Amino acid sequence: MALGRKGNRDSYSTSMKRFSLLFTPQRLFVFFLGIILVPNIFLCFTEPLPALFKGAYILIPGALYLLLLNLSRRPGIIFLALLPLHFVGAVQLVLLYLFGHSIIASDMYLNIFTTNSGEALELLNKLAPAVIGVLLLYLPALILAVCSIRRSERVSPQFRKRTFILAMLMLGSGAALYHSAHRQVPQKARLDNLYPINAFNNARFAIESWKASQQYRESSRDFDYRASSTRESQQPEVYILVIGETSRAANWGLYGYDRNTTPRLCARPEIIRFDDVLTPINATHKSVPLMLCAAGATDFRQIYRQKSLITAFGQAGFRTAFLSNQRHNGSFTEFFADEADCSRYLAPTPSNAHPYDEDLLPLLDSLLNSGAKKQFIVLHTYGSHFNYDERYGLDCRVFTPDRIDKIDRKNRLAMTNAYDNSIVATDRLLYQIIERLARTGHTAAMLYLSDHGEDLLDDDRNRFLHASPRPTYYQLHVPCILWFSPQYIRRYPHDERQARANHATPFDSRAVFHTLLAIGGITTDYRNDRFSLISPSFQPGERYYLGERNTPVPVRLIPFDAEDRLAFERHGVALR
Repeated sequence: MALGRKGNRDSYSTSMKRFSLLFTPQRLFVFFLGIILVPNIFLCFTEPLPALFKGAYILIPGALYLLLLNLSRRPGIIFLALLPLHFVGAVQLVLLYLFGHSIIASDMYLNIFTTNSGEALELLNKLAPAVIGVLLLYLPALILAVCSIRRSERVSPQFRKRTFILAMLMLGSGAALYHSAHRQVPQKARLDNLYPINAFNNARFAIESWKASQQYRESSRDFDYRASSTRESQQPEVYILVIGETSRAANWGLYGYDRNTTPRLCARPEIIRFDDVLTPINATHKSVPLMLCAAGATDFRQIYRQKSLITAFGQAGFRTAFLSNQRHNGSFTEFFADEADCSRYLAPTPSNAHPYDEDLLPLLDSLLNSGAKKQFIVLHTYGSHFNYDERYGLDCRVFTPDRIDKIDRKNRLAMTNAYDNSIVATDRLLYQIIERLARTGHTAAMLYLSDHGEDLLDDDRNRFLHASPRPTYYQLHVPCILWFSPQYIRRYPHDERQARANHATPFDSRAVFHTLLAIGGITTDYRNDRFSLISPSFQPGERYYLGERNTPVPVRLIPFDAEDRLAFERHGVALR
């Protein structure tokens, strides 16, 4: 036994000697510096930065990293202390893999807060190359940092002195380049546009926004729509808002897609299709709430103090309900859902983490059969959210093959087939909702709008998913349809005619709030018929996109790629 222990000690000693010869403290110092600088290097190639600013983009952060690593004779200690920086770097690299460019936006951090673990795993399973690459980059470096701390060797005073001098030279050179670049292009060459300053500023904004949203119940407690109904109290009414998920207009047969993914809706001439509708933001945690309240991209801060459309209908005498195929996520959508008289979330099943949207129909049936005279119901679907092939059953599996192993050009046909099948499922769901409303014989209407669209490797850019810091045509152009019951049309024929007259007018999701109030005959100081689809005064004006840190950006000023501008033109969608 003693010989065995001695052999183990000798083996450990030999391994440590080999480690010491190969990974000297000086070499590890340089290695750690290179790892930390990897995101800066990638961003120099992916971002449209002025040439001189690119030099500053490496030299200034590089000098600061050198000074930080130089604080200790054991650089591994500093490298481990910079773990938050490594986490941000890892997220940044995955973002670049997904979207090809852009700094981590504040909304990307908020997506992390509001995305449940099931959704995250669905995505990560298909992003194996990026995840593996990040792990191979950072994990060995962290292990080496731990090993280096346990060693007796230290960085020599001479090396630290030379490193300090080098850092000062880099800092001076970077400052000179920055000064020249800032004079030439002041709007782009700014200190707060240097990574990781920009990434951490966005993280700070995301945290502040998250904290503010968690105070919503308190900040909106005294809000009052003072809403009332202009309709007869005994007149049966039911209005349904169906919120779509990740459904883009370009893949709807109803919108001219070469595949008829919406055969049931296409067969109903009473459907009113709105051709030119954009979402004001390509992320669910903001796009859905903006449908449900009076706030828009130009006055987003109002969302922290106002209650939702559900409360307005409730004050006007309607029984309200929110049925969801999403999960609880602590966002405004959930806060608004809690305002309803009844809120129900579909529970996952052992065979499917997310039930099909059609599983909402029994819940809808119970509400329609409850005997309530006036009802307002919101259905929040899971629609065409990735993984697409898990969003529908065999009866909607029209296009095959539709099983996705990984996301790349080779699998694009299967991916597109699965996505199109999810729209077939949406078409079937909407058809069944309309049939149910028609059978009630009530004054009724259904409005459908998707929260945002999706990229599907549509061109050589290989863009995929949504919520990218820079939106694309496919993420913004969304389907919107409106259906009125025969009873509604007989009572209010001008509403149906006006909606048809507005079918080609460009607007965004802000119209949902004001249109549904008008359809329901609800008056409130917060209703603005300028945004109502059934109003003769419908003039929504210029459209805005809710940009970084909730800054409203006119759609015409978004720096779209040439591919997107061609797509807008091809689909007849106005850039305004």
